[in-house]
Amino acid sequence: MRFADWLIINKTSNADMAARLDVSAETVRRWRTGERFPDAATQKLIFDLTNGAVTPNDWVGVGHQPAGEGGRDLSERASSDLETGRASS
Repeated sequence: MRFADWLIINKTSNADMAARLDVSAETVRRWRTGERFPDAATQKLIFDLTNGAVTPNDWVGVGHQPAGEGGRDLSERASSDLETGRASS
């Protein structure tokens, strides 16, 4: 599962995850958007914090990567819904 999708599903803000990982919210935002990737040790922490839902392979796109509605992932759908004023289902 993508990190961004896990954060959405679990209603976890960048700031909340940052506090759990002892990094800045800006760092989490960069990971969430794919601008940067966490180091191996942090990927392991994220794996543990998400109960294995976000794996190291998810950061590099290895393995099954199910897309959301219409081929869009959850983060793209949430952004689109915010822009159009629709509520996510």
